[in-house]
Amino acid sequence: MEATIIAHVMCLALSSPELHLSEYRKSLSCQSLDHLIVEARKNDVDPVLLISVIFVESGWRRSAVSPAGACGLTQVIPKYTGNRLTGTKKYTCRQLKNPKNSITAGSKTLSFWINKYGRGNLKVGLCGYSSGFRCKGKRRLKAGFAYAEKVLRIKKKIDRIYRKKLSIYKEGD
Repeated sequence: MEATIIAHVMCLALSSPELHLSEYRKSLSCQSLDHLIVEARKNDVDPVLLISVIFVESGWRRSAVSPAGACGLTQVIPKYTGNRLTGTKKYTCRQLKNPKNSITAGSKTLSFWINKYGRGNLKVGLCGYSSGFRCKGKRRLKAGFAYAEKVLRIKKKIDRIYRKKLSIYKEGD
């Protein structure tokens, strides 16, 4: 299916009252979807997973900054950008507050954690995205895996809403 149609139906899904987004955040999320879908596909990441990460990380607040110094929608830490492992270019916190930059950096970083570090295991990859290299072996980080569970719960909810909106969209054709 064409990226524009997917973005349109996903925008309808993100506007669902179940997701509790303000009008401003609905608008921002819808404006960012075309770029998000392209970046997610380019980096072998499920777009709905990337959307779910944004929900958990920033709640679609473009100017979000964490106590650890993570910035933007995807809450990437600037000092870890410009990394040859993740393939991201170097960004400042100010640059990461731009939704396109944040989505680009977050998509590449998420891809690294899931596909290389987690070897396709979403829970390990999401734990790594949240907590770094402390997510393998016997001493797994509880907080990292709680984060992964939260992202996957939101992903499941968004997937359900999206499929419902998509079936309505297809019926209208």
